[in-house]
Amino acid sequence: MDDQQQSVEMSPDPQAGGELPGLDPKGAARRRFTRAGLGATGVILTLHSQPGMATGSLATCASPSGFMSIKTASHDPANACSTNRSHGYYKNHASVWKSRCGTSPDTRFGEVLEARGAYAGLKDFTLLQILQAPKEVKAIDRNNVAMQVVTALLNARASRMAGTPSVLPEDKVVAMWDEYSAKGSFRPTGTAKPWTGGQMAGYLETTFR
Repeated sequence: MDDQQQSVEMSPDPQAGGELPGLDPKGAARRRFTRAGLGATGVILTLHSQPGMATGSLATCASPSGFMSIKTASHDPANACSTNRSHGYYKNHASVWKSRCGTSPDTRFGEVLEARGAYAGLKDFTLLQILQAPKEVKAIDRNNVAMQVVTALLNARASRMAGTPSVLPEDKVVAMWDEYSAKGSFRPTGTAKPWTGGQMAGYLETTFR
């Protein structure tokens, strides 16, 4: 499939303007997030998509605080996210987890991430099951937050094993999850409005190549 590019005009009101026709649910969710998260009227964000990948050319590979400001976003996304892959990649390539990330697909969610509150039911599902999202998982992880956090965790471990820098090292991924699962939201900076689960999942997608 040829690469596709979508230019999205962002609005400070995440509900304004509706969805672009033809966007799949993932694209629509990412559009809502980028409009709401950056809140920059008139700024154009190009979403560059490839099969099994998710990238945003302006906001890709920024830390949570950097994502809030294009000026402070990473200026070297190819380096900081060079080993990152999407949840779809890991879901379909479970055989490479051990060599790539040092992690077994059969690892239980509760062994690596705290399963608390509304997400307590995920404790005994494997990491691969979280990415596969059967109906039992989807009923708990409605906004795919756990799915994208697991993906970010695998990417962080892959970066560490490859000896490459990571925009989200494992301790930061775990800290994001701990805050979100405890409070139901995540604050990217001390003064920013907290992100919802959908916004946090949308942000994490922008770090996947």
